Amino acid sequence: MQTGKQIIAALLLSLLFIKAMIVPAIFVNYELRKDFIIQNYCVNKDMPELHCDGQCYLAKQLKAAQQEDEKQATNTFLTEVFKFESKVGNLVFLFEPKVSTIENKTFRDNSTALPSSGNGSVFHPPQA
Repeated sequence: MQTGKQIIAALLLSLLFIKAMIVPAIFVNYELRKDFIIQNYCVNKDMPELHCDGQCYLAKQLKAAQQEDEKQATNTFLTEVFKFESKVGNLVFLFEPKVSTIENKTFRDNSTALPSSGNGSVFHPPQA
């Protein structure tokens, strides 16, 4: 049993290490391929007085990595916050919200969470 825990711990540590090495990998890629990036991807290659040297490409890559990381963190957070289990006897119900992402905006469908009444409102006088 101890060996299984050690394997899982090593796996998780290696995943964290890989995640932490994404930004340095982008920098290494930029330094190794600098001439190719300047010739093919630099948007300021027509203006050598700016001395961009492909840093515009590097900035785009870093921004894309950061946005992907933030998107993943947001989706994970929303899933963990709004997911819950309910146990009734031997049955287990797992409630997960429907989440839609449209142009960097996240919406949650609450239609199943609220009781519906005839007029579409939850605020009504008590019914006898």
